[in-house]
Amino acid sequence: MVFLSGKERPQVGDVKAVAVDIDGTLADDSRRLDLGAVGALREVQDSGIDVILASGNVLPITYALQQYLGFKGPLVAENGGIVCHRQNVWVLGDPKKPREAYEFLKGKIEAPRLFTDKWRETEIGMKREVDLELVRKLLAGWDVEVQTTGWAVHIMGKGMNKFVGVKKACELLGISVKQVAAIGDSDNDEMMIRECGWGVAVGNAFDGTRRAASFVATKQHGAGVVEGLEWLRLIGR
Repeated sequence: MVFLSGKERPQVGDVKAVAVDIDGTLADDSRRLDLGAVGALREVQDSGIDVILASGNVLPITYALQQYLGFKGPLVAENGGIVCHRQNVWVLGDPKKPREAYEFLKGKIEAPRLFTDKWRETEIGMKREVDLELVRKLLAGWDVEVQTTGWAVHIMGKGMNKFVGVKKACELLGISVKQVAAIGDSDNDEMMIRECGWGVAVGNAFDGTRRAASFVATKQHGAGVVEGLEWLRLIGR
């Protein structure tokens, strides 16, 4: 167990919602969900604490996953660009700049898009084989964010990130972001882990995400989620 940010461990009752990433966090490097972590989050939800799925993936996939896993809280898709709750959808991201930047980029390098981009509304998702640092260099003068999840390279509008979506989810739930614990692993999780009340990085997390966290789990992926939930006093107390 590693404590980093100096934020105190929450007391029982402090955390009102958990925002959790999917790829690399609830799922491993083969994209297999950790059913133990899913079960632990169901226990959290059954105790009256909302579970918010926060993903870089598109709304149809994130929504389907939420339904089959049985979570009831708002969901955040497209790295904060879209929020959905009770089949109502809020589009927070503007696709104009990302699309313009991508048109410029594909004239410079090979930049194949993800299969799922046929459903993507607010950003561009490219295959992970695309050179991240080269993309950042080529788009340095553009008003966009370029981040990686380890599964894809994303071009988003400036200032767009999962924390934007989590803030909207909190508005819908009637709670403060300071009452939310965020769990993740990648670049696109860093802001919500830093800015929410408590942030948990799983053991396989990127360096920046680890530095942003209140707590870094020793275990990876789903096992790290369970370890984080224990540290948050949400299970096993």
